[in-house]
Amino acid sequence: MPGIVDNLAFEGGKVLVDALAGGLVSAAKKVAGLWCKDGEAAERRVTAELESGAAQLATGQETQAVSMRLAIVWETRLADLLATHPEVREELTALLAHLREQTGTQVHTTIQNVLAEGPRSIAQGVINGDIHNHGEPGQSA
Repeated sequence: MPGIVDNLAFEGGKVLVDALAGGLVSAAKKVAGLWCKDGEAAERRVTAELESGAAQLATGQETQAVSMRLAIVWETRLADLLATHPEVREELTALLAHLREQTGTQVHTTIQNVLAEGPRSIAQGVINGDIHNHGEPGQSA
């Protein structure tokens, strides 16, 4: 389940920021309700953080850098929430689907199939990363 939680948190961070940047603050604030299990103070704090993020994005200054930073912040917050309260996963999924629908954000999936057949075959695949090869297989470096 960690992979599902990680993906949901990662996607959630981006979707929330897209919603905030698109002026959908009231819709994005519905996500704050997921923190209600931690008390009203936690829910108010998350609401204030969402409003603050929206204000930062509204300035129009360094929007890409602000968006990237906020997406990481919200990915972390959502991952922590899901680790503490895994029962909110379905509700979060539904809220993100609603926000995605309103913002027009598309979910992108990359599938990579890598095959190696025969003696001394090597197969490598990477998405958004690097591969560094040093020497032939079986040789010590």
